[in-house]
Amino acid sequence: MKIELKNVTYNARLSEETAAFAATVYVDGKKAGEARNDGHGGPTLIRPDALAMAIEAHAKTLPEIECYGMKIQPDADMVVADLLNDFLIARDLKRALGRKTLFLQGGKLYETRKGGRPATAEKVLNDLPFDEALSLYQHATQRAS
Repeated sequence: MKIELKNVTYNARLSEETAAFAATVYVDGKKAGEARNDGHGGPTLIRPDALAMAIEAHAKTLPEIECYGMKIQPDADMVVADLLNDFLIARDLKRALGRKTLFLQGGKLYETRKGGRPATAEKVLNDLPFDEALSLYQHATQRAS
């Protein structure tokens, strides 16, 4: 089951406890419904109910996640939250690549003005296919947190 979020509307200003967003949910390339969260800490609303149940069933097939020393089985809310996070990271990278030159040096992510080319850079993300740049960007930013 391939689940995707499209037509994502995200509002950081309205996000308090959780991310405030609305998105169209596609399953295996076909529009299946919608997901939304008002950002006040409640669960994500997935509609129609049949879609929510299908994503919940899919989540049960995923490996457990370790969190604070406990093993947690993912649920539909976590699946959608992960997809939203992936969307936001990709959006941020696209914006950064348009304004700056991003590069890796010593395994760390750096940026310089657009068009700058550091001689010692291991990889310049702007020169890579987007999927490869995204993978390196995610890895570098996860290590930094």
